[in-house]
Amino acid sequence: MPDRQKPGRWISHPADRVNAARALVAPFLLFAPFAVSWFSGYEIIYAIVTFVAIGETNYLLHLHIHRPFSRNPALNILFDLSMGAVTGMSASNWRIQHLYGHHRGVDRPYRGERSAYLQNYSAVRAITYSAISLLETIYAPMVESFNKGILDNIRTPISYRWAFFEQMLLLGFVAILMAWQPRLVLIYLLPWYFVTQFVTRYVDYLNHYGCDEASVDPYVRANNSLSWWFNFTTHNFGYHTAHHIRPGAHWTELPGIHKAIADKIPERHLKPFSWSWVLMPYHFHRSRNGRM
Repeated sequence: MPDRQKPGRWISHPADRVNAARALVAPFLLFAPFAVSWFSGYEIIYAIVTFVAIGETNYLLHLHIHRPFSRNPALNILFDLSMGAVTGMSASNWRIQHLYGHHRGVDRPYRGERSAYLQNYSAVRAITYSAISLLETIYAPMVESFNKGILDNIRTPISYRWAFFEQMLLLGFVAILMAWQPRLVLIYLLPWYFVTQFVTRYVDYLNHYGCDEASVDPYVRANNSLSWWFNFTTHNFGYHTAHHIRPGAHWTELPGIHKAIADKIPERHLKPFSWSWVLMPYHFHRSRNGRM
């Protein structure tokens, strides 16, 4: 749906009403085992089932940091905290390393010098990149927000002081859960966070392997998944060149933007297959046959 639609009172875009509801429900599903004993001994099974239901929360958080779900600041903070608790990556982290980092061509502080890993696809490079950059993506925004927020009180383009507190709030929340139910944190919550972040880094790898991110040509900086199912389930995240050219565009506009620029994107950056992380073995198989 185009942005010309009249904004709602609470949710800015009508197409995000369901997304907003999912964002607020997700913590109740994820943290249910901490509140009730029904799942005792079956946490891993519960985690797998729950991941099917809310495993895409990080995609929702990505949408939200580009286009906040609400025009109400308090409600947007609630969305931030809700999805941050579910994904293990705060909204402030996303804004620092992605919105004002990646989309401005500043990646090295948050993933190190990884250009060698982003050459032509290989299973080893994909796994290594995803695992190594995961830690840097988490802690680098914490260090940056401390330096800019606590030491210098920089308030643009975001309040880095609040960014630091938000990230510390998430760590404190996990520490409280650890003191309360250490077994659940170790066998359930931390593995959940690891998988979520690993998947996020893997999709980031798919977005940009074999691309020239430093090029002045915007059509060679990203890959695009043309899989209908992947784009349906990830709110058109596969149209990544369109997203980079217009990062502020609502996700409902991306197919139209992609259609308008598709003939300018080199064929090697148009991928017909899904980037779903569950297809990693398939991706590895394709790479062995030189089809990635």
